[in-house]
Amino acid sequence: MLKRFAVAAVVAFSMGHAVVASAAPLAVTDSPDEETIVGGRSVDLPTPPVTPIYFTLPMELAIVKDPAITTDTPITDKLTSNYTAWGEAIRACTQQKPIFVRKVGDKEVPFVVGGSAGQIKLNANDKPVCSI
Repeated sequence: MLKRFAVAAVVAFSMGHAVVASAAPLAVTDSPDEETIVGGRSVDLPTPPVTPIYFTLPMELAIVKDPAITTDTPITDKLTSNYTAWGEAIRACTQQKPIFVRKVGDKEVPFVVGGSAGQIKLNANDKPVCSI
């Protein structure tokens, strides 16, 4: 339950950030063959205000998991002695969004919020990390 709340909070924050950052569609995702969406293969969420009762596509969102990342601190591990580069990498990481996917059965479909994909992934321990 807490994990779903955290994902929902990240989605809400990212969507709020996207509204301020650009006038692009709020979110874009594709529709695989398993889904039936009349009229197209791509789904764009409209710009606010969006009335929730008109949005009927059920979605289960997740953050991309990269099991190859086994450390909880990839930036610190790579930039141990260069403090200036470390600080810039941490600052850049705080400005990034997660890489979202929408789960459709056993498949994962990209879900882009605010016009560009993020860089934050979950590591092998399910901790969000920026990889450099």
